[in-house]
Amino acid sequence: MKRHIALGCLCGFLAFVQSITAQEPSPSPTSGSPDKQWEYRCRDGLWSSIVNTGTNKMVLSLSNELEVPYCQDAQVVWAPDSKRFAFNYSPSHAPHTTCKTVAFYQLRGDKWIALLSPVDDRSEHAQLVQLAKEQLQKSSSACRPDPDRDILKVREWIGADTAVLYAPCYRRTSGQLEAAFLFTLKFNDAGDGKIIKTHRMSKKELEEGQ
Repeated sequence: MKRHIALGCLCGFLAFVQSITAQEPSPSPTSGSPDKQWEYRCRDGLWSSIVNTGTNKMVLSLSNELEVPYCQDAQVVWAPDSKRFAFNYSPSHAPHTTCKTVAFYQLRGDKWIALLSPVDDRSEHAQLVQLAKEQLQKSSSACRPDPDRDILKVREWIGADTAVLYAPCYRRTSGQLEAAFLFTLKFNDAGDGKIIKTHRMSKKELEEGQ
């Protein structure tokens, strides 16, 4: 079984190929690591990979590890020491739904290794519900996530071993953004990740787009 952190999307039980016309082109299909040793590449809009910039050799085929129908919409977010990266992407999902998730990788020796997920991709609950279930239950104004919009992505790394995840919550009826959560995920040397902080964004933060 592959040890990857592809966080499960509950956007439909069947996987459907998305229409190319429904995709917004990414302005940057390539992304280099801070140390300039590695680079993410998207070829023909279908094949995602990490290459060694010195040798131009592919060291990791993300498309073989994950289901990435349109890699021009994917994004690699590098840790500042270039030893880990987060891969924000959209797997195949049912039409008229939105599904975005993230996978994490860590460099061990000269190989990129997929890391385990802090949520269960086989769970019946959306990613946001899994990560903020307790907070949602306690809040009197709890957001009830739209089942057709299951979104989780990394916003940034705030350290070599710490990433900030973002999960918005949309209203089921209007589709408007109702709430959003930030989750601080910290990894140990072995690559095990743990959520150490959960923050529900304020109305001001949402209005400012933070």
